[in-house]
Amino acid sequence: MKKIIFLLLFSVGTSGLIQAQKIKFKNNKVLVDKVECLSYDSSDPNNVVISTLDDSQTIFLKFIRPGIGRNGGLFTKIIFVEQEKSFTSKSFIFSKSLLVKKLINDKVIKDCAFDESKIDKFITRYDENIEDTLIRF
Repeated sequence: MKKIIFLLLFSVGTSGLIQAQKIKFKNNKVLVDKVECLSYDSSDPNNVVISTLDDSQTIFLKFIRPGIGRNGGLFTKIIFVEQEKSFTSKSFIFSKSLLVKKLINDKVIKDCAFDESKIDKFITRYDENIEDTLIRF
């Protein structure tokens, strides 16, 4: 019983020490733990551009509303420009902050650089092929 109480107190005490990375968007820069890591442009409310500071890697985040279904059928399309890969998601409506958090948590972005070997796994995890289900005229 003493071991269980000790483990419980230990885990509660150390959980405060573990912190997620703090992400902040300020002056068209993405700060990760107070360090400039990425740049972004959200001047168009339907399209957000996120890129590395040297502009070698770019992601487009598009909010698409075809007008069909609940909430106008809103979904997001994320495009990895240099890799010529993309995916669509309706379950996760990615905001710029959610997208950056997910990219960091899934180690697609590590030390302010893109790990291209992780992009396919990220796409597979979140892709819902929404565009394939739309009826086109």
